[in-house]
Amino acid sequence: MSIIKDIMDMKISKEFKIGFWVIVTIAVTFFGVNYLKGINIFNPTNYYYLKFDHINGLVETNDVNIKGYKVGLVKKIIYDYEHPDAPVTVVLQVDDDLKIPVGTRAGLVSGLLGSPKIELFIDPLNTSSEYYQKGDTIPSYIDNGVMEALSTELMPRIQSIIPQLDSLMVSLQVIAQNKAIEKSLSNIEVITTNLKGTSVSLNKLVDNDVPQLIGNANSMMSKFDKVGDNLSSVDFNKTMTELTQTLASVHTVADKINKGNGTLGLLLNDSELYTKLGTTVSSANDLLLDLKANPNRYVHFSLVNKNKEK
Repeated sequence: MSIIKDIMDMKISKEFKIGFWVIVTIAVTFFGVNYLKGINIFNPTNYYYLKFDHINGLVETNDVNIKGYKVGLVKKIIYDYEHPDAPVTVVLQVDDDLKIPVGTRAGLVSGLLGSPKIELFIDPLNTSSEYYQKGDTIPSYIDNGVMEALSTELMPRIQSIIPQLDSLMVSLQVIAQNKAIEKSLSNIEVITTNLKGTSVSLNKLVDNDVPQLIGNANSMMSKFDKVGDNLSSVDFNKTMTELTQTLASVHTVADKINKGNGTLGLLLNDSELYTKLGTTVSSANDLLLDLKANPNRYVHFSLVNKNKEK
């Protein structure tokens, strides 16, 4: 800046000043454009050439990589207008420190979304001590990558599916225009509303009735626990022994009755006594009927005679 100031302070012609500023502007523009392109003009570089039948949209300043690391860029692309069938020449500008062994191949790699780039593939098994010199042509090939897989494998499948998709769309259109679908949707809406009401009722049931039912169940379980405790305190062995003895006594009594022993046995087994009892009951019944029909025959009752006697 001091030099420029000294120059400005000097008595120089107007034409010289204009020329100086034009040169400065050109220099700044040159360095700025190269900087934006990623070109470091102060870094020594080597130039190599590639030949491609098709560059797949490759442009100048595209990256040159080795294992994904940028080592240079595409300096220039040369198309021979006089010989259209000739391959396209691509000029690579790489770092001067990079030594490219003989046998290295340059691939034009096309990304799915990004722009194409040049990838240098160095064979790790290559033990050659020879290197490409500045200006040599490196063997090259085109690697379409994902795009090639899409075009060779996926696109035929898509083309075979397209007619089926057309048929499917037609079928869906026919189904969509069917009034039964609209009716079914209305029914589904009604069912959904009913389910919503049922859900509300279930929620009320869970909130109100279920706790009460659980409380009643707990109360019943408590009572069952008490009954179980009472049953556990009962001496079942003693009870069964007493029941057995009682049944044995009943069996003995029944046996005696069947054999005619005792008063009850005699009553049940003596047919003559049964007949006599029947005759007695019949006579008593006749007596009661005659007494009811002719009470004067058996009872004499008179209020007049009583008063006279008194």
